[in-house]
Amino acid sequence: MIYTYIKFESQTQGEKAKSLLIKNNIKSHLRRNPNPDRKQGCNFALFVDGNIWKAYEIITVSGIKSSGVETYRERL
Repeated sequence: MIYTYIKFESQTQGEKAKSLLIKNNIKSHLRRNPNPDRKQGCNFALFVDGNIWKAYEIITVSGIKSSGVETYRERL
């Protein structure tokens, strides 16, 4: 299965983004990144129910710092 999510360096930034999306009627859930870059340490992933690019635009325009959008393919 392939997952696409918005990556954040901290849980606080992820929670701010999630709250902002709720205000814009976009459901999402935050959890630890399933494919973290070990150089960056532990980080968080915001999984969006719906158009992830629209959600990313809303987050970016609002000034919430993210580490971009990433895709992860689950290994069998």
